[in-house]
Amino acid sequence: MAAQKPSPYEFADLPLSPVDPGTNLLVAGPTLGGTREVLLRLLLGGDGVVVVTADTGARQVLEAFEGLGGRRTDGVRVVDCTQEDTSGLGSGVATVGTPADLTGIGIEYSNHYEQVYARGYDAVRTGIHTLTPLLVYSDEVRPVFRFVNTVTSRVRTADGLGLCAIDPEAHDDRVVGSVTQPFDGRIEVREGETGPELRVQGLEDQPTTWTSADARA
Repeated sequence: MAAQKPSPYEFADLPLSPVDPGTNLLVAGPTLGGTREVLLRLLLGGDGVVVVTADTGARQVLEAFEGLGGRRTDGVRVVDCTQEDTSGLGSGVATVGTPADLTGIGIEYSNHYEQVYARGYDAVRTGIHTLTPLLVYSDEVRPVFRFVNTVTSRVRTADGLGLCAIDPEAHDDRVVGSVTQPFDGRIEVREGETGPELRVQGLEDQPTTWTSADARA
């Protein structure tokens, strides 16, 4: 019997069309310009979720995720490399001492991804917020590119959804161009008059001009 084809990933609260399983998207925008909110909203959907957070502690990430309508279940995991206090958050939160430890981050990410998948969440959404600290702590872009390539390859193989945020204004064009390569498309984010706005590059049937991130607008 042929394996059932996974369903596309949908984004009920965003003006985006569904995307195919195995898709990886770069979410590009200023750190304080609604980028984190958009990334967390992309992670909503009742599936397994693994978040790697490098500039906001796990406690704040989980609170924001729940504030946007997400449910914290055994399928929601966080890998925190911010050095902030994670006591009392349970076994679903792992800590890595520094954003410079890409090997440690990769190990913890893989462990939690496998655990979520093993619990029956076969449509796992990965979020990395953001790549900017990883690049700042790294002496060169190559190790970060290898890390991103490893994560996006796992997502692609497992028919997951990969979302990595970056502040393009914090890096030169060469660095941004290098880490962009493994992604299938790019969601650009900016702060509009009434909240975050977005547009998409590299994917069909998506908004290519600035559009309110509120699907009801």
